Amino acid sequence: MTLEPRQPRPWGRARSLPSSLATFWGAVLLVAWVGVGCTDAVPTLDDGDSIPVGARTVEVIVPFSEFVESLDVFAGFGSRSDAPALHVALDYEGDFQARSLVRFGVLPRTIQVFPPGETQSVGDSAYVPVGGRLVVTMDTTRFAPDEPVELEAGAVLSEWDVVTAGWEAAVDTLGGVRLWDEPGGGPVRGLGRAAWNPQEADTVVFAVDSVTATAWATELNPALRAARVSSATPGALMEMRTARFVADVRSSVNPDTVVSISAGATGSTFIYSPEPGVSPTEIRIGGAPARRAFLRFDLPTRLETDSDACQGLGELCPLDITPERVIYAGLVLTGKGSEPAAFTPRDTLRLDARPALAEARVPRSPLGSAIPAQPRPLLPDVFRDGRRLELPITAYVESLLAQQLGTREEEAGEVPRTVALLSPFEPTGFTFASFVGPGQEGEPFLRLILTISEGELLP
Repeated sequence: MTLEPRQPRPWGRARSLPSSLATFWGAVLLVAWVGVGCTDAVPTLDDGDSIPVGARTVEVIVPFSEFVESLDVFAGFGSRSDAPALHVALDYEGDFQARSLVRFGVLPRTIQVFPPGETQSVGDSAYVPVGGRLVVTMDTTRFAPDEPVELEAGAVLSEWDVVTAGWEAAVDTLGGVRLWDEPGGGPVRGLGRAAWNPQEADTVVFAVDSVTATAWATELNPALRAARVSSATPGALMEMRTARFVADVRSSVNPDTVVSISAGATGSTFIYSPEPGVSPTEIRIGGAPARRAFLRFDLPTRLETDSDACQGLGELCPLDITPERVIYAGLVLTGKGSEPAAFTPRDTLRLDARPALAEARVPRSPLGSAIPAQPRPLLPDVFRDGRRLELPITAYVESLLAQQLGTREEEAGEVPRTVALLSPFEPTGFTFASFVGPGQEGEPFLRLILTISEGELLP
C-alpha cells in the first residue's frame, strides 16, 4: 500500500487515535467476550474474572534502531540478459549510455534452388553470401522518442559472454575477467546508421555488407556472430525487442538465383554506463543485475519510558508489546530519487518482502513466501524524493513477537528474523527503487497500531 505525503512527525512519536475509534475497539472486545461467554478468559486479559473496559487504541512509531538489528544491501542477482527488454541510449539524463548486443544462430545449411532448365529443386549447401540486412524491432509504446532518431549498428569483433558482459568487461566469470578492447562492446565493424520514426514503424533495417554477411555465415564461434546496436541521437532512451540477420545468398547451382535466408537471435543482453552498485546511505532494490536489502529484525517486546517510541504515550509506558495487542504493523520506507537520475523507475514496480529461510547463507539464502502474499504494483511516483511506501507485515510481526516471547507453538515452525526486500521479478530493467537509509531524516520505521485494554473484576 502507498501513503500520500503528510506533515512529518518527529521519529519515535506516538499518538492516541480518536476517541470514537477507541470506543469502537472497546465495543468489539466486549462483544467478543459476550460471544464466548462460556470460555475461560478474554484473549487480551490474564484474569478470567474481568471484563475489558476503557480500551485504548494507539499508534506507535518505532525508530529503525529499536526494531532492526542490522541492514545489508547486496547486488548481483540475475543478469542483464534476463531482462525482458534491451535498451539503447546516448547521453540520456545527462550521462547514461546503453547499447544492446545480440548474437545470431547459424543460417540454414542448404537452400532449395532450381538448376537451369530443371523443374525439380535441389539442395545447395555451397551458396555464397553477397550481403544482407540486420532487422531490429523497437518498442513504440514505452520510452519511444517523440521525433525521428538515428540508430547505428556494428559487427562485434571480440568474444563476449552473454550472461556476464558489461560496459567494461566482455567476460566476467569465476574463470576470470576479460575487458573489451574498447569500453562499451567495441571496437566493431561498422554497419552504418539507420533512421527510425516511431510514429511510422517499429522496425529499423541496417544494410549488411558481403564481408560481414560471409563472416556471420561461416563463423563457428557464436560470440562472433553478433551485432551491437546503439543510439546516435543524444537524449533518447529506447527499448529494443528483437533482432535477426537476413542474408542474401547466391546459389552455386544457379548463379542467377539469389535467395534470402535468416537467423534469429540465440542470446542477447544490454550493457550500460555508469553502473551504480550499492550505497551505504540508501536502500536500493531492483536493477540489472538486481539488488536486495536484508533486514534482521529484533522487535521490542517492551517499551520503556525512555524509549523514543514511548513519546506521547504518557502513563501507558512502560508498555509490553504482545501479539494480542497488535492490530496492524507496517514497515514504512521513504522514497529517494535514484542517482544517477536515469535509474529512477519510470514504470510500475512491485516490491516483495520475503523471509530468508537460511539466514547463515545470506545473501544467497532461499526465500519464503511473500509478505504480504500479493504485493500491489507501485506507481513510479512512489519512488520520488519524500514519498512514503508502507509494506503491511502484521502477520510476520505477530509471529516473530510470539517467538521472541516464547509463546509460539513449536509445531508452527521457526520464524526467520531476516527479511529480504526485493523485486519479485529479477531483473525487470536497469532502473532500481531507492529509499532513505538508517541514520538519516526519513529513515525506515515500524508503524504499529495497538489496542490496550484494562480489566475490571466482575461483581
